[in-house]
Amino acid sequence: MPKVSIQDAGAGVLALTLLFVVLFWRLGTPTFWDPDEAHYAETSREMVATGDWWAPYYNDEPFFDKPVLFHQLQGAAMTLVDDPELAARIVPALAALGLIAVTYWFGAAMISRDVGLVAALILGASPGVFALSRYAILDTLFTLFTFGGSACLSVAALRDRPRLQWIGYLGLALGVLVKGPLALVLAGLTFVILIVASPDLRRRLLGLRWMLGLLLAVALSAPWFVYMYLRFRQDFVNGYALDENIRLFAASRFANQPGFWFYFQILATGLLPWTGLLAGRMIDDLRLVFRGDHVDSVETMLWAWTIAIVAFFSFSSFKLDHYVFPAAPALCLLCARAWHDVREQQLAPRNRASRLGLYSIGPFLVAVGLGCGYFLIQRLELPRSAVLVPIALTLAGATLTALANIRGALPPRVPWLVISALIATYAGLIVFVMPALEQRKVVPDVARWVASRVQPTDRVASYRMNRWTPNYRFYVGRHITMLEEPAEAETFFDRSEPFYCVMRHTAFEELVARGARLQIIYQREGMTATSGRALWRNHTPLERFVVVTKAR
Repeated sequence: MPKVSIQDAGAGVLALTLLFVVLFWRLGTPTFWDPDEAHYAETSREMVATGDWWAPYYNDEPFFDKPVLFHQLQGAAMTLVDDPELAARIVPALAALGLIAVTYWFGAAMISRDVGLVAALILGASPGVFALSRYAILDTLFTLFTFGGSACLSVAALRDRPRLQWIGYLGLALGVLVKGPLALVLAGLTFVILIVASPDLRRRLLGLRWMLGLLLAVALSAPWFVYMYLRFRQDFVNGYALDENIRLFAASRFANQPGFWFYFQILATGLLPWTGLLAGRMIDDLRLVFRGDHVDSVETMLWAWTIAIVAFFSFSSFKLDHYVFPAAPALCLLCARAWHDVREQQLAPRNRASRLGLYSIGPFLVAVGLGCGYFLIQRLELPRSAVLVPIALTLAGATLTALANIRGALPPRVPWLVISALIATYAGLIVFVMPALEQRKVVPDVARWVASRVQPTDRVASYRMNRWTPNYRFYVGRHITMLEEPAEAETFFDRSEPFYCVMRHTAFEELVARGARLQIIYQREGMTATSGRALWRNHTPLERFVVVTKAR
């Protein structure tokens, strides 16, 4: 049995610490934040409550937003775990862990174990994984299946391991059952780019049993779609196929959407502090292409996967930042390869821009640490002990910068100093920022107050709660009527049955001014929007949320 060095043991402890802090530490402590995670969690809870495990419902109405697999897994977690927030988030967290493992495996199989390890650590320490593994939505699960399936197909083609392709097709089928045909679209776009870009890749990829594999993926995923059509007919076609896919992509259904370059900005931000290293690698690869030299097949695959995802979503009329998360594993592998190549061939002309990008990491951490320190002291309402985070970032950056200026010094095999600084950052967010935000989230408490008093025959409603409506629906634990227009609300209030309705105090004053006979029976002050602006010292005044009923 080989001996484990103290250095390797320490590295293993640090890696486990990273995974624990980023993925699991206090995972179920915060109440739901964004409306999407409360929406998804409520849908899964209703699946458990009704025993209908094949048709998602939200607020007792069919929910055609996404296929069923994520809700089934989230619902299964809810049957095993009592804590509702932990149960809702454990599937995204475990999926993120699986994605990190797949990234390591792909890097080790296609390049080297060192590249696989560095890529897995960069991904595990990325802002996207930290956010989405703690967010009760499906992006980490979709990326696990879709990138994992595509990775298996790539290894099957380039490393002559044909049996892996069947696992790849299974992964794509599961991706379809998580987020729809998008899984096949992204893999197909990458496939087309590769067979056009490289004769060698064309020969290898076309050597796979891709027609039979596509039929297998469709055969495994199609029954749910057929079932939903037979059960809901045109409602499913309109709600899922037209509204949630075709119109969402092609029609301008929502105002104030970001421009074409939105996802380039998201990826540049989401890869910090490695963005300079990735940009350097891209420049080095483009220099090879312009000179007519060869960019190897693995590198070409990683760039093609990224291009397919970014291009597809950039042309969509509706954009959300987490849509391009499936590009993250490929980009982390590119960063890890650039780190490894600079270490192995520090002065090689091929790595000139990558070397500059690697040496930019230290100064960047210093700048971020100083900037965070300023905001912490001058602008944010956080405990003074939170200053440990910018201190850690600044010290790590200063050390890296100093080491880079030592003649002949090589980058370490694994960037543990950067990883340690990022662990400290995420620990600070968990210990200082999340509790501060939690103090200002009062809608869950308002909902629980209503749930503790409402009788089975009472009506429950919300009026113009906007982004807080799904949170209120989840924590009140029963069907609510979602009111938006004053006339609609007045009709609801005029009925004889007792009711509880939550709204902002400003909305209450407007309705009373219109003649509505209402009285406040409970109120709390809290955040008006799901935004970090609530932590600013000079933030806008807190909103008053009120529960009203008919005036006596």
